[in-house]
Amino acid sequence: MDDLFEYSDSLNAAFQAFSGDWKYVRPHWHYFTEMVYLVSGVLFAEVDGKQYTMNPGDMVIFHPKQIHAFLDYPVKEEYPDKPFFYVIKFDDMILSNTTPGSPKLPKLLDAANKEDSTTNLITAHDLRFNPVKLFFENCIWETEHKEFGYDIKVASTISLIITELIRIWLRQGFHFSSKTTFDQFSTKDFSVLEYIDAHSSENINIEDLASKCGMCYSNFAKQFKTQFGKTCKEYIEFIRICKADTLLLYTDKTLDYISQETGFTDASHFIRTYKKIRGITPKQRRTSKNQ
Repeated sequence: MDDLFEYSDSLNAAFQAFSGDWKYVRPHWHYFTEMVYLVSGVLFAEVDGKQYTMNPGDMVIFHPKQIHAFLDYPVKEEYPDKPFFYVIKFDDMILSNTTPGSPKLPKLLDAANKEDSTTNLITAHDLRFNPVKLFFENCIWETEHKEFGYDIKVASTISLIITELIRIWLRQGFHFSSKTTFDQFSTKDFSVLEYIDAHSSENINIEDLASKCGMCYSNFAKQFKTQFGKTCKEYIEFIRICKADTLLLYTDKTLDYISQETGFTDASHFIRTYKKIRGITPKQRRTSKNQ
């Protein structure tokens, strides 16, 4: 499977949103989720060996680790016009931190990926009452202009798209397992995700988090990874990097200052972690604002 992984298709931010007009993409896979909305023309998508013909208004979702491609046209003369489509790529973890109910979304999306009753292709008929095209356009506009708070708006809009997809799948017969629970990390007086968000600049002790949830460390670590797809340490790093992005893009603060404000031990630790998660350096991220 490794030879199908394209680093050119890696995700260098929490999300990407853009338009495209190409016809062919060779089979590959990646660790993030990708959604494509077809505006005009025809696309032939393949997901894990299953082929779909996309018409205007259709949308396809590629889950993490699914081998997918856009196939060349069987008879090119029948399709003289280039397709035009919108693309959104995102790390599922951005769904966990946008609204009070959103921590459910990564788990539900993962469950849908494993369920036979759900399909990668969502047709224009399925989407006829949903403003999905507008959602895609809003994400692209926000990503291109990068005005204050654009990352919050894009993450929230992606959550809306996923919510619409889950509703469609539920109407089509998708059933969540009764074992899929979401409350083990929250109590009446404590929420792990809210705590991490509020204290990400501090030294967070994961054993203390487990204790606050009434769980032993090993069970907490296992359940957290199962529910959110990342270890608790990786999630904390992700939140710190998201907050660092805001300082990189909207201030001229030094890397030393940003590392201290976002919970890293020093600038070197910040740079290493940033490159590990984003695939680029903080300096490259800051420069990208003007590109």
